[in-house]
Amino acid sequence: MKTYALQTQNNDILDKEFQWMSEIVAKHIFATPHRDIALNQLVELNAKDASLRAEVVEYELGPNGVPLLSADAISKEQIAANTDQSSAA
Repeated sequence: MKTYALQTQNNDILDKEFQWMSEIVAKHIFATPHRDIALNQLVELNAKDASLRAEVVEYELGPNGVPLLSADAISKEQIAANTDQSSAA
């Protein structure tokens, strides 16, 4: 099953509080099974901030109903930070 979320050109993702977050936590992402709802939310956000560069992205849902994020959704900085944290442990 597919779900839709909003992502900026900087790889920030919209959370359920309608704030852009760079720390990507799948269970906190604003996600909807309907593309038109995601598109409407994008239009509302663009009305508030005309300089916003975001797009609707599609993800598969995992078995627990949380979006499965692809490597493209996670920036290189986040991958490096996660690698640093796991090697420090």
